Amino acid sequence: MTEKLFDQVTFPSGVHLKNRIVMAPMTTESAYYDGTVTDELIHYYAHRSGEAGAVIVESAFVSDEGRGFFGAMGIDSDDKIEPLRRLATAIKNKGSKAIIQIYHAGRMAFPDMNKGQNPISASSVAALRPNAPTPTEMTHRDILDMIEAFAQATSRAIKAGFDGVELHGANTYLLQQFFSPHSNRRHDAWGGSIEKRAKFPLEVVRAVKKVIAEEAKQPFILGYRFSPEELEEPGIRFDDTMYFLNQLAKEEPDYVHFSMGIYTRNSIVNPADPEMLIAKYKASRSEALAKIPVIGVGGILQAEDAKAALELGYDLVAVAKGFLVEPHWVSAIQNGRKVKDFADIHDRENLVIPVPLWKFMDTSFQLVKDADAELKKQARLIELMGKDLVFTPGQYKVAAKGHNSDLPMVVTFSKDKITNIEIDSAGESEGLSDMVFEKLPQQIIDFQTLNVDAVSGASTTSQGVVDGVADAVRLASNEDNVEVLKARHKPTIEKSNEVVEEEVDVVVVGGGAAGIAAALRADELGLSVLLLEKLSFIGGAISVSGGNQVVMGSKLQHQAGVTDDTPALMIEDFLENGNHANVMDLLTLLANNVGQATDWVHDYIGVQYDMKGGLHVLAEYQKDRELAYDHGGHGFAAAVRDKLAQSNVRVLLQTKAQQLLSDGKGGVNGIVAVEENGRTHRIHSRAVVLTTGGYGNNKDLLPPRLRNVLFYGTRSSMGEGLQMAQAKGIDAATLMLDQGKIYPNGIEVAPGTAKSTIGGNIAVLKENGLLLNVDGKRVVNERASNHAILDVLMNQESKMLYLLLDQEHFDIFREEVAEGGISQADIDQWLAQNGSQTPYFYHASNLKELAELAGMDGDTLEKTVARYNQFVAEGEDKEFHRELRFLQKPVGEGPYYLIEQKPRFATTMGGLVVNTDLSVVNTEGHVIKGLYAAGEVVGGVMGTDSPSGANNAWALTSGKLAAESIEEN
Repeated sequence: MTEKLFDQVTFPSGVHLKNRIVMAPMTTESAYYDGTVTDELIHYYAHRSGEAGAVIVESAFVSDEGRGFFGAMGIDSDDKIEPLRRLATAIKNKGSKAIIQIYHAGRMAFPDMNKGQNPISASSVAALRPNAPTPTEMTHRDILDMIEAFAQATSRAIKAGFDGVELHGANTYLLQQFFSPHSNRRHDAWGGSIEKRAKFPLEVVRAVKKVIAEEAKQPFILGYRFSPEELEEPGIRFDDTMYFLNQLAKEEPDYVHFSMGIYTRNSIVNPADPEMLIAKYKASRSEALAKIPVIGVGGILQAEDAKAALELGYDLVAVAKGFLVEPHWVSAIQNGRKVKDFADIHDRENLVIPVPLWKFMDTSFQLVKDADAELKKQARLIELMGKDLVFTPGQYKVAAKGHNSDLPMVVTFSKDKITNIEIDSAGESEGLSDMVFEKLPQQIIDFQTLNVDAVSGASTTSQGVVDGVADAVRLASNEDNVEVLKARHKPTIEKSNEVVEEEVDVVVVGGGAAGIAAALRADELGLSVLLLEKLSFIGGAISVSGGNQVVMGSKLQHQAGVTDDTPALMIEDFLENGNHANVMDLLTLLANNVGQATDWVHDYIGVQYDMKGGLHVLAEYQKDRELAYDHGGHGFAAAVRDKLAQSNVRVLLQTKAQQLLSDGKGGVNGIVAVEENGRTHRIHSRAVVLTTGGYGNNKDLLPPRLRNVLFYGTRSSMGEGLQMAQAKGIDAATLMLDQGKIYPNGIEVAPGTAKSTIGGNIAVLKENGLLLNVDGKRVVNERASNHAILDVLMNQESKMLYLLLDQEHFDIFREEVAEGGISQADIDQWLAQNGSQTPYFYHASNLKELAELAGMDGDTLEKTVARYNQFVAEGEDKEFHRELRFLQKPVGEGPYYLIEQKPRFATTMGGLVVNTDLSVVNTEGHVIKGLYAAGEVVGGVMGTDSPSGANNAWALTSGKLAAESIEEN
């Protein structure tokens, strides 16, 4: 039975709260410089006390050198007991229990807050925030002293008359730092394994409980606040948290307290997982933990929020913003009043809020607003919403920002409506954003609103379309109409409960290159085929790639002038590149069949290859065997979309496979999939082909060495195929899940996210261009293999190189990177930043100025360029042995450019175990009847690293062969 919000709650210690509402601990930054409580703070807390079951006072530091912010409250010395007693008494006299949160900031402290002292932590690893100092690693003695500091702080809380303490094990403070694998790199009693990382916070809990048992004259509350996950790599994951909380439960705290921005939060590490953390918590808690009350926090402003939180399984609710803007929050919701979501600019004194907190509310959370202005704004919007839209009829030309480039748009208006939206998508990746161009304009027109959701997998282009239409509205009318259209309700999608039972010969799961090849080949062989794709477009990773493919043994390779390449030579090159970890049977299968598969892709599907550009000259290969698709990856996608439209393959987009159907004998005879609108398909089939790609965007499946590398692949690379196949009863075997391919030519376009410059690199390094370290020196043969360049890059302390270009070659570079999704507008923006932030695109009129911008020595850079130009003149690279054919042009006239080159990652090397029929094998080594796999979801063919163009070749070849195996079997 769901607890009622105003029911009494009793903690394990025996302390009673009169209701299930607590005021959340909130930083006020309003204590004296030494941490002593001020009268202003006492009035602030007293004004909010009485109605809530408990008030949790903001974090108080247990050590004078452990502040996490200016104006922090302290509980570090006995002289603070008396003012703390006045605070506790003020809260209790009003009728609420008084709990004080205690903490040490650890590495989150700055010296200027703590008398110049360097911060301390479990290990000497700086926090991932700007200008963070590297902390001093605590000794064993330091750790024991810190445990005692928490114990003494608890003793002072008891003497001051508080009803309890809350240990602050959240927000990346010291208790959390010891448990985190990011901040704790120790290999002693206090770190190394999860058990040892949990030791410090658990020892603090035990020390605090000992003080409570010895000194508290009456029942005393002990709570523990925790952050469920960390974004850091490596970092705390929810399974780690549940391990810790289940251990903590054995110490019998009175409550545990989530620290989150919203009580309904799902994973921040894996945002694609929609399950709320509270649901995961309830499912994973031990019998002992289930007896411990849990507090939910975040986004609880109205009565319905609090009641919903209890319905989800929280035992109590912590209210933060509500008590700031409405000190009598409890009576407000009891009386059915709606609570404002901001404080009026004139109400600071009435709300009894200290000046530092008021400033914090205003600048950090925008909680202070002019109520009159807000009312006028709302009234104005209501008035506008009540008026008819009026436009000047006609067609208006605007531009939308797409994935690759700006997209011309023509928006047509009648007197009162948007009637047509035409988008010239020729410059966009075909297939990638097609659903955007079909779906969004139709929704905008049908519902006459700009409040539309982005299409999955194409958020940039979705926003570009909305912004483009908004610009057209401004031209046809005014800003008022833009506001109205953005405020209108979103189009509603009716959810369906329908379950469709159907039957086909083959279900292909995943619409990338492997899935396309499998579906079209099965269709060609006369099989009925259903292709499932969870995104809104067909093409997968190949749609956003530069679009290169190994074509060994094909007619195209012969036409391009190479007739003496052989499977044996290809195998030799792949083994060398993959460190001889390749699965030989699969590598041989690829080498013997890639030529025929390429000819089929060209002749049957109609994919065109860039014969004018010719075979690429690559250091990985003894023979030239890689071609690009005409117009890159999106040229490939356009061709396959046309072919699919002509075929009998039935395609379901935005439909996610959820579960393989088992025949009860270890085999597979179908799949369950769900459309975006909720319609469920139970599809019975002769065979299922998993072509779901890799797991590069699922950090839970990645090895530690890949988690910190910039990700540039599709966000859909979550490894669902792997997980479905490993389900109980199917038990597919896997191999090499710790392997992934890192490339050396990424630029960081957003934190943790890369785009590839490989198209531009290939074009310019044929003639020119230098790879330099941060000191301005050449460190590698620029025309070496990606593998060799990566080795050099990863050995740089900065994990970064620079590509140096003159003006002539930068012009070439900026044109060629468009295939990787880098637009001219992007480059112009990065050039304008001129290295002030990543991605670093430095530019200057001469080398000296360029060096100064990048923090290099100007003389060194000039000498490096002069030495290279001398090698060009002499026809020999005496330093790194760049081949003569790539040593044809000196670095020429400026301006000059430096472009960052960072490691980037998308492709995983591990996956499912398959045989040469592409049948999936289970953990006992037996074939899983009816289950096949192709493409990146298969493990081992590349070994530890894939050479250029290999993954697309494997995807197409294995997809085609899987279909042929199904037909034969």
